[in-house]
Amino acid sequence: MSESNSGDFEFERKFYVREMPAVTALDPRPALIVQAYLFAADGYAVRVRLQGPAPLELDAALADLVDALGRVDGDAIGTMTAKGPAVGGTRYEAERELDPMVAGQIVSRAEHVVVKIRYSAWLGEDGWIVDRFLGRNAPLLLAEVERNSPVVDLTIPDFCATEVSEDDRFRNEYLAHHPFGEWADGYRDEMQEVGPRFVETLGRNEVEGSEKRS
Repeated sequence: MSESNSGDFEFERKFYVREMPAVTALDPRPALIVQAYLFAADGYAVRVRLQGPAPLELDAALADLVDALGRVDGDAIGTMTAKGPAVGGTRYEAERELDPMVAGQIVSRAEHVVVKIRYSAWLGEDGWIVDRFLGRNAPLLLAEVERNSPVVDLTIPDFCATEVSEDDRFRNEYLAHHPFGEWADGYRDEMQEVGPRFVETLGRNEVEGSEKRS
């Protein structure tokens, strides 16, 4: 879910989530997203994405998932996106639509691919998404909020364990090359040691279920 359409920029904040939030059950139509990174270096990336309604069978091979999306008549969406480095929750992003069949053929041939189920919900005045990553990035869960201007003075849901907006390891292009499953244990140990953190340069955070204010 996104409100951002401010030229070629996106404004978002991202959070690590430990357990699937109950609010995701309210989404009647979660989406399956399969995206390939054709280039990624120094914060710049070129991505091809195929997206459509999530099938009931999620344990299928990548080729079968791509084929399932390609057979969703009229509902599959293909895009190609160029991204720049993120600074303070703002990132350059230019996107154009692709024929879903072409997007699917590119994704199915790519080496660095991310697969996830996306759930959407309105919480207060903001649209949030929760991504449940599959394959080698399981069991990663990330929550994101986007606006059409910098995301400041944010009410952060209690299911957000810590903010990772400025942690490049949680960018999809990094996960495509370094799957979370390979370093999940180390990150959990890191979380245990340092505790939750939230960006303090984007206004006043209100963390639900906590007396913490930044």
